[in-house]
Amino acid sequence: MKFYGRASIFFVLLGLILIFLGYTVTSFTSYFTEKNKSYSGNRKSAEREYTVFTDQIKKTEEIPVIYTYGEVKSWRTLEIRTPVVGKISKVAEIFRDGSPVVKGDFLFSIDDKEYQDNLNIAETDLRDAESDLINARTLFRLSQMDLQAAEKEKAIRLSSFERQKKLKENGVISETIFEQASLALTNADRALITKQNSQVQAENRIFKAQVLVERRKVAYGLAKRQLADTKFYAPFSGILDEVNAVSGRLISLNDRLGRILDPGALEVLFSLSDNQYSRIVDGEGNFLKLNVEFSAVGLEKKNGYSGVIERVGGRLNSGNTGRQVFASISVEDASFFKPGDFLNVKIFEPKLKDVAKLPLSALGSNNTILLVNDDLRLEKIKLDVLRFQENHVLATNLPFDRNFVTKWSPQLDTGIKVKVINMSKGTRSVEPVRSENIKLSKEERDKLISAVENNKWIPKDVKRRIVKQLSQELVPKKVVDRLRKRMGG
Repeated sequence: MKFYGRASIFFVLLGLILIFLGYTVTSFTSYFTEKNKSYSGNRKSAEREYTVFTDQIKKTEEIPVIYTYGEVKSWRTLEIRTPVVGKISKVAEIFRDGSPVVKGDFLFSIDDKEYQDNLNIAETDLRDAESDLINARTLFRLSQMDLQAAEKEKAIRLSSFERQKKLKENGVISETIFEQASLALTNADRALITKQNSQVQAENRIFKAQVLVERRKVAYGLAKRQLADTKFYAPFSGILDEVNAVSGRLISLNDRLGRILDPGALEVLFSLSDNQYSRIVDGEGNFLKLNVEFSAVGLEKKNGYSGVIERVGGRLNSGNTGRQVFASISVEDASFFKPGDFLNVKIFEPKLKDVAKLPLSALGSNNTILLVNDDLRLEKIKLDVLRFQENHVLATNLPFDRNFVTKWSPQLDTGIKVKVINMSKGTRSVEPVRSENIKLSKEERDKLISAVENNKWIPKDVKRRIVKQLSQELVPKKVVDRLRKRMGG
């Protein structure tokens, strides 16, 4: 019984405690609820404003630039090939890759014993043919003399025949004597015809002898040229490349032993898409001789190297699209480049008037930008983009002298109220962001390269790329700052 009595008292006390706790929690909850209602009733919500950077749309004149890549070519390149076969007997010391040569310099020679023998044989055959010609002319003169003698004999026989004929008519001589005179005249005619035939044959022998002499002269000239071709001299001044010749090498006909490049006959070959090509032609389809600028990685010349578009490729190479364009290099700059150099190419188009130059970050979807009205709210307009440049665009069909948002953020849209920071007061125009390069000392360069190579956590391909950047004359500043920070410097 005592157990049940104590249990009843426990549950009664527990119930009273729970009731007290519930009342306390309810009181506190109702108090804070009333306080929040009174506070929220007196508080007025304010519209959120976003801070934006703006600039003024200014009417200007701009020269659009086409960016592409090109390769240096030499339009005067000669492949060194041998027109004769044989063994190389001598190679000049200057016949090496990269060696400069002057017109007429000896390069190499081929063993000429066989060609010297061929020349001697051809010379002997020519002399033999010339002697045959002399003999034929002598026989022709003899045949002429025989013909003249036969003509004289015929004249004598004819005179004797006429005299015998008169004597026969007078009955002085017999018929037999007259027939002998007639027969002698006939023999004289036959002898004359034979001599004439001999003269014609002598003339034919002269003609054949002359033809043979001409043939022997051609063979002699060929043998002489082949002998001369065994020695090769530089046909013009230039630089040797791809040389492949050693003494004792047996070469066959038309083997290539190297190339000669004219360093003063360089040009740049680059490709343009159909859209880009349409910008460098006039209304009749003729290309314009626009100015071109070239640059390569590591060049210290700030403005690059200049040139002019000279011509357009006649056909499209298989596997490529667009057009191939050739540009000249100015004479003072041509000595720096070598055939095969890979260059950055800038083509300066004709000037565009009444356009605006806007940063690329201000352009939204569907070629739209945001304007700020007098109420400091955003408006969206669509513009006509003429050119996409590096970090900006050239556009038209937009209100000039109005302020626009220079950077389009995701939270910005039409009707939003903004706080304006006008950049046009501090800068005259919106310039693209350019990477800054610095020049390192030899000690600092070696220190940074050593730190990168000794870091085992950097991947190999990234390590090679960083070392290549550090090995250049001008190094990106952000790369150096990042490495210094990690090294604790």
